[in-house]
Amino acid sequence: MTLPLLLATLATLDLSGYRPGPVRAAQQGDALAIEWTDEAGRPWRAAFSLDPATPLIRELGSIRNAVPLYSVTTGKRRGSWDAFFDHPGRRPEEIRNATGDFRLSAARVRTIGDRLEASFDGLKLGLFSGGLAYTFYPGSRLVKQEAVVRTTDPDVAYFYDAGLRVPASRPTLSYYDTSGKLVTSTPVPGYAPLTVRYRTAATSGLAIFPPPHQYFFARDVTNNLGYLWRRVSSDSLELGIRQLADDGTRYYPWMNAPPQTDQRLALFLLLASTDPLPDVLRYTNQDRFPKLPGHQTLATHWHFGYAVWAMQNGFDKVPFFKPALKDMGVDIAMIMDFHGDGHPADTGELRLQEFDAFFRACRTQSDPDFLLLPAEEANVHLGGHWALFFPKPVYWYHRRPEGRPFQTTDPQRGNIYATGSWHDMLELVRQENGLMWHTHPRTKGSTGYPDLLRTTDYYQDPRYLGAGWKQMPSDLSSPRLGERSLKLLDDMNNWGLPKRLLGEVDVFKIDQTHELYAHMNINYVRLPNLPTFDDWSPVADALRKGDYFVTTGEILIPDHSIERQGSSTRVRAHLRWTFPLNFAEVVWGDGTYTKRQTIDLQETPSFGDHTYTWTIPATDWTWMRLAVWDTAANGAFTMPVRK
Repeated sequence: MTLPLLLATLATLDLSGYRPGPVRAAQQGDALAIEWTDEAGRPWRAAFSLDPATPLIRELGSIRNAVPLYSVTTGKRRGSWDAFFDHPGRRPEEIRNATGDFRLSAARVRTIGDRLEASFDGLKLGLFSGGLAYTFYPGSRLVKQEAVVRTTDPDVAYFYDAGLRVPASRPTLSYYDTSGKLVTSTPVPGYAPLTVRYRTAATSGLAIFPPPHQYFFARDVTNNLGYLWRRVSSDSLELGIRQLADDGTRYYPWMNAPPQTDQRLALFLLLASTDPLPDVLRYTNQDRFPKLPGHQTLATHWHFGYAVWAMQNGFDKVPFFKPALKDMGVDIAMIMDFHGDGHPADTGELRLQEFDAFFRACRTQSDPDFLLLPAEEANVHLGGHWALFFPKPVYWYHRRPEGRPFQTTDPQRGNIYATGSWHDMLELVRQENGLMWHTHPRTKGSTGYPDLLRTTDYYQDPRYLGAGWKQMPSDLSSPRLGERSLKLLDDMNNWGLPKRLLGEVDVFKIDQTHELYAHMNINYVRLPNLPTFDDWSPVADALRKGDYFVTTGEILIPDHSIERQGSSTRVRAHLRWTFPLNFAEVVWGDGTYTKRQTIDLQETPSFGDHTYTWTIPATDWTWMRLAVWDTAANGAFTMPVRK
């Protein structure tokens, strides 16, 4: 074949968006070559074939002739994009399974900050079409692989599997099992799911793992279903991440793909010359929320049915959830019993006895390093689903039978309240200085809330904190998580009152084998010391003041300030992070409109600690908040401050 004919078969390479920097790119014959150095100054190289007839990944560290793998399952969304009570997998007539068909047609390179993205057109993935993209980070062995695809079909719900095929005759495979034990083996031929800890598996020179939170759509349970897979043949190893069509639960809502949005189906790769697993674990702090001086970690909204369990199994017996939460660095767990367990509708002694058990169980299992606090997702009188939290043990009934007074006194228990209306509920919260907020707002059992309540006395009361925040629903076209609640946070503050979001998990039974971290978030509450069960009122006080930030764990905001200075606003933020950052955003409102300024942080390395100061050209705000997001869509955000 003559050289001109050979070049005519190659995909075109567009370098117009590339500028020389710490990650270098150039066409070398029939390949795109990329070179950079890692955190230790060691050189690394990748090469992508421009010949559509050969494997795309010609070289990636020590890997040669690798093929990216994608498959997708699609169904139809019912209801809004915020719907949770959905299960596309239960409608088999609408299900489509597709394996990616990649035929290279064109390639591009662009510089983004100090990073480099190489993208390759030609991917057909069922209802989706688009291409593949690889992002390289200077000073790091981290590489992000993405299928960047879109669909024109309406109401598409989906999930995806992704991986790599690498040539190998006798591959080795390593991962941590669910107990945390390192397993290294030579796998037998065939396909098998991998039930692992830390969502990571590795072969020689390479580890693969998903975005730690973004990849996992919301579920009510967190049992580890085996989110990785491998396939071994005589000459290759395929290794990847996977979701599942069904786990036997009632609702399994999948991910959203609004028409004409770029869905970015990510898989992270970590290159290594030795065992890469310990380095992968650093990105999620070994699935542990790190200690931060002057702060205590608070995880809310657990449905453990603990009071009834303790009555049956003994109060001194360590409950199934405590070791799992402590191992993850949770200082304070706010559990919400009587949500499908116990007898919350009882109006007699049984309800009081279950409260006795609830308070006793929480006291017994609280220790110098762990505080277990009672709360309740009550869902009566106010509309939607909502949580109730008091700064001390409080006894109350969901109903008030005719003739029963609102308040009575028990010699041992103190005040006992019976609520028959929202007036009673609000009076109880005011008398006992409680806090209330809507859980999973605008979705699940709170669809339409708290919007429908914004003119009520109880919404406008300062004891109405606001709402909960969770990564729900999933839309991989967004660089953020949990936009449903973030939009609500901005709306509530534009409605004129200081309202907040409280990070919530909202799952049921857990243990140390579960894939819990992927579904977690945490509130870092500014408290110098961990309160005791004898007086946990400082927790309620800090929440009431908004003296905390919410995070998925990879980004911390140890300190920040927002101050008007003449014709602008000065925002200072001390940040700590693991994944390379993507952007910060300062969001504010004037009571009518929400505005934001995005600060590009795509020149930050992995594992940073830095204090930033930004000048925001805005003074017409009544409230303002800060959020920070990384390349895996992990995030942290503060509560709004008001003038």
